[in-house]
Amino acid sequence: MTTPSMNRRGRLWRRFVGGLTAAALLMQVGCYTYLPLQTSAPATGKRIALVLNDRGRLALGDRLGSAIDRVDGLFVQRDSLSVSLEVYRTTDLRGNNVTWTGELVQLPRDGITGYQEREFSRRRTTLLIGSMVGVVAASMLMVNLDIFGSLTQSKPGDGGSSGESR
Repeated sequence: MTTPSMNRRGRLWRRFVGGLTAAALLMQVGCYTYLPLQTSAPATGKRIALVLNDRGRLALGDRLGSAIDRVDGLFVQRDSLSVSLEVYRTTDLRGNNVTWTGELVQLPRDGITGYQEREFSRRRTTLLIGSMVGVVAASMLMVNLDIFGSLTQSKPGDGGSSGESR
């Protein structure tokens, strides 16, 4: 028979584990960073962010949305008039993000302030791994110290209650 306190403990444990999982997913974005703004275009095939100016926002307002500040994606090609990008995310001036699925968009070169190349960050990745190891170690310690209480119905050796039939 399950008691109400055991149900509560189980719910608390599931919420704790769910919170750890959500935190791990949110922290995965910390493994990459963008380099400072550059004026020269990087090599094709790299993940980059294009920072738009007012002219670019006006020209791309019908395709990407109004007030777009930054366009993230895969750099496809560049010619004398435009830059082609497979768009994965746009960020507006208020900081709101919209996810895209890799649609090919041509952006006018005179509408681009600069390029930011995406780079793997060893420091952020080390912090992420260290914090995750710490969280796992802390949760194992909590379980071993029985901080959340016993999640089983009876402890070994109890033999059950005397009023139950078998």
